[in-house]
Amino acid sequence: MTHKFQILTLPGKLALAVVSASSYWLLSLLMQHSDAFDELLSQANAGFHLVGIIFGALVMAPYVAVSERRAVRVVLMCIASAVIYYLAVRFVVDGPLSHVTITPFLLSGCGAALLAGLAVVALAPKSFSWKLIPLTLAAGAAGGAAFELELAFDANVMVGHAAWQLLVCLALHYGFLPDPGREG
Repeated sequence: MTHKFQILTLPGKLALAVVSASSYWLLSLLMQHSDAFDELLSQANAGFHLVGIIFGALVMAPYVAVSERRAVRVVLMCIASAVIYYLAVRFVVDGPLSHVTITPFLLSGCGAALLAGLAVVALAPKSFSWKLIPLTLAAGAAGGAAFELELAFDANVMVGHAAWQLLVCLALHYGFLPDPGREG
């Protein structure tokens, strides 16, 4: 059975990534200005799970094949994304490396981006391409490095989240494009 894939252009994918990153900013604002919302999302780091779910739904799920099992695959993609996002944050905060250096941000960014790409391969499913590996690792490293930017207006590291999400979006897009001159 041949699956048809939803066709979404790069600008469309980037727009979804901007919406996803903006949701982090909105959640941060709600947590700052609402004690009840802050308490709710602070329980078991639910805020990071929610950010991961939104990233999975908006950035990773568009790769899911249109089929009778699409809804299940999208839900699984969102769960995978939530777990990846949570583990990335926990690695930086509680991991073996001091989070006062850039190293855990780079490693966490690389690992999370690579896992996001592999989740798309496994759950969409998309054909694996070796170019996905260096693209996701480079995007993850650059996005992870953006968390080290100390900007006075960015107490919630919005720039880091936005950079990582947009760069991973680009890595996924170019990582799954067929190689020029190849059939198939």
